Amino acid sequence: MKTRFNDLLKVDYPIIVAPMFLVSNVAMITAAQDSGISAAIPALNYRTDAELRAAIDAIRAHSTKPFGINLIVNKSNVKYKSQLRTCVEKKVDFIITSLGSPRECIELAKPAGIKVFCDVVDLKYAKIVEELGADAVIAVSSVAGGHAGNLTPEEFLPLLRKELKIPIISAGGIASSTDVKKHLALGADAVSV
Repeated sequence: MKTRFNDLLKVDYPIIVAPMFLVSNVAMITAAQDSGISAAIPALNYRTDAELRAAIDAIRAHSTKPFGINLIVNKSNVKYKSQLRTCVEKKVDFIITSLGSPRECIELAKPAGIKVFCDVVDLKYAKIVEELGADAVIAVSSVAGGHAGNLTPEEFLPLLRKELKIPIISAGGIASSTDVKKHLALGADAVSV
């Protein structure tokens, strides 16, 4: 299970435990780290900046292995700018952007050495975020939880593989090792489960 994603994040396996609103927590992140994979937490799981900082510090105290924070980057998230500043200051390993333009996030995170992975639901947006400097796209397919795309993994992954140069992380419809292998064979460099 070695892909270019393993090198990008320095993980044993090309798997991210997806950020789940009100579900993901420090224990999930550290268990993922201990298993040779990575994970992310939505920043909005924490109501205050102090709580977000405490969670990041707890994860860092447990392990130096990579983890990320998911940021809603559109104007509906009134905490976005302060969450982004905290992520940059705390130097999380990666940020997953959702539901808006990642331009500002990329411009602030990348100089700090933080990777940015952008949720995408179509090729047009995937090409835009690649041009903006995203380190990877998360291909949110029609079988994903939360905000799903319109294309099946069978349609979306080969299309992205053909058109993009950056790594592709597949999100949706992954529940077993057979599913992981299937998504990698379809063109993904990693999976988000």
